[in-house]
Amino acid sequence: MKNFNLILVLLIVTSLVSAGLSFAQTSNVRVPSTDIGATNITGVKKCGVNTFAVNNECGLGAFKNAYIQCYDGSEENLGGESSCKSSETWQKYGQEICANRCSASSVSKPLPAPTPAPQPTTVPKPIPLAKPIAVCVISDNLMKEYNGLILALQKIEQAGDKEATEAITKKISALKQKITESRKECEQQPTGVSAPSAVSGTAPIPTAVDVNRCAEITQWENKIAYYKKLSALSDEELKKETGFSRTEIERILAELSAGIEKVKAQCENQKTAETKPTETLKQIVVEPVKPVAVESGQEIDTYYKARIEKITASENTEEQIVKLKTLRNEIDGLVANLIKSRKEMEASEFKNLVEEVRVSKGEIKADNVSVSATDKKILVKVGGKSISVEPTAKQVLIKDENLEVTAQEVSIKGEVLKVGNAEVKLAASEVAEKLNIEPKSVELKEQNAKAVYEMKVAERRRLFGFIPFTISKTITADAENGDVTRERRPWYAFLTTK
Repeated sequence: MKNFNLILVLLIVTSLVSAGLSFAQTSNVRVPSTDIGATNITGVKKCGVNTFAVNNECGLGAFKNAYIQCYDGSEENLGGESSCKSSETWQKYGQEICANRCSASSVSKPLPAPTPAPQPTTVPKPIPLAKPIAVCVISDNLMKEYNGLILALQKIEQAGDKEATEAITKKISALKQKITESRKECEQQPTGVSAPSAVSGTAPIPTAVDVNRCAEITQWENKIAYYKKLSALSDEELKKETGFSRTEIERILAELSAGIEKVKAQCENQKTAETKPTETLKQIVVEPVKPVAVESGQEIDTYYKARIEKITASENTEEQIVKLKTLRNEIDGLVANLIKSRKEMEASEFKNLVEEVRVSKGEIKADNVSVSATDKKILVKVGGKSISVEPTAKQVLIKDENLEVTAQEVSIKGEVLKVGNAEVKLAASEVAEKLNIEPKSVELKEQNAKAVYEMKVAERRRLFGFIPFTISKTITADAENGDVTRERRPWYAFLTTK
């Protein structure tokens, strides 16, 4: 009887479970996604830079332009001919621009109702861009000649040599006359056409180039955004990020604000170029705005050329020389700021601005400018290699591929690396490859008016002819042709054999 009751209970439970499953299956109705009230989940909210790329390399690890796309889909093309920044610096600019440009947030929201077919609309006419203004600027050759004369005049005046001062003054006057005579030829060039020699600097006369102030506004705006971000850093972070103090950052921001207003005013005049007489327009638009927070030597170069061109238009020689010396002091200040603000610089950026750059422990000196530095790099080509020259607290470090070369002091003159007065024509790695050695350490020196590398290498020998032994051998090699000029072993080497 008990077994019968147990069986009956099991049958009842089984029936109830089957009925429940049937009810659940028949009551689970899927709501079509197109029904009113349906929702859609958007992606996770993201802010900042979505896509980043650099192009137009202007040095080892430095680029003229960068492209960024923010998460909201907006795009920006940064940089220009006068820009030359590392990839890291362009990324900082991109992060600042895209900081508040975000994708859709992660929330549930109703799907949009069907929208009616779009009606044809009138496409607005594109806004005409301001035409560049063709102006005359001096060539690289003339600029170098002027720069050399101004620097020589400064040194001679300090020495009190009146006779030499008069001789250089006459040379400046003659050079001014040369430019004046050739300016008419430059002004006859077709408007808006830049002579190829304006870039190469091979022409001995002023050449016509296009000036477009409207295109410069974005560069000024990017600088303001970057330095505002720097101003928000703590004193410790500011010291780590830049070579500027907080007071200097505040001064730079004030100068940037004043400078961009001048550029905007010039842009407005440029837009109405066709309604103004040519000479009036050139006076308004072509007047160079002194660069602030310079990013490249090219930026200083462009300003220097434009200012020399304007000063040499003066008839009074004495007045011209006074203005040229004042201008040279301005250029010195800009060069100092360039060295302070950049972690890496190309030697070519200084070629028209200074006669010589000297690098020694803890210091970079560019003619009259001296900047304390232990975290800067000057990139220069030696032989077939690109190397970096870095001042450290104890010495100069020259990085060449996998080799680190030390020196007490080196100089760069006309993009040529020198130690003392001797030119370095081969990189240390090229010499090591030629000699088929792997040096443990390398030092660059001047010996007997020649640049040489002292390379220490490990040499396997046998002590007393049978005990394996390693000694350190010093090889002195000519930095011009890679030939070995001397080999030195420790005093006990006579006890060893190969």
